[in-house]
Amino acid sequence: MTDKTLFDYLRELVSQGIDPKDRETEIWAAYGQEVAIFVLDSVGFSRTTESSGIVHFLSKMMQMRERVMPVFDAFKPIHLRLAADNIFAAFRSADDAISAAVQVQAALKSSGIMLNQDEPFQACIGIGFGKLLFSQTLEGYFGDEMNLASKLGEDVAKGGEILITTRAWSCAQNQDASRVRQRQLEIAGMSISYFALDVP
Repeated sequence: MTDKTLFDYLRELVSQGIDPKDRETEIWAAYGQEVAIFVLDSVGFSRTTESSGIVHFLSKMMQMRERVMPVFDAFKPIHLRLAADNIFAAFRSADDAISAAVQVQAALKSSGIMLNQDEPFQACIGIGFGKLLFSQTLEGYFGDEMNLASKLGEDVAKGGEILITTRAWSCAQNQDASRVRQRQLEIAGMSISYFALDVP
């Protein structure tokens, strides 16, 4: 089964009249990976494209990628995907994802890349940790911690922030607890706790 991608296997089950839900344990055993997920979203994509054009923003995004890629080279994520102004990465540990996030933010802060005359290029980062389904396709990972990390990184975080799910923070072993502040997020009537990391 593992020689097929997740979606190929799901398609095969459905074509045979089998509800994939009935094979969930088998699917998780074959395609599940426990990883720390890292989601980076740049600030001001739509606004800057509207005011200065797509070529201007793409040139800034290219500079951002050049500045932060050495961080990923150093931490060696098991999966890395660039998609428009986002970067998605999977690391073996929450500590690696958090430490990489700190270094990425530091690299951007010192880069001197400017979106315009007054606004520096900034990024928001969300981090989760848990067992996720790996699709072996461009989509990458699926699961609760992927959803939360994406929500934190793309919708909740402000420029320069690193937001970490409760599970990811609880699995980090080498981080300074005095550097985080607990926050609450309301989603669909649910209250979800997460942590904001103080970035130097």
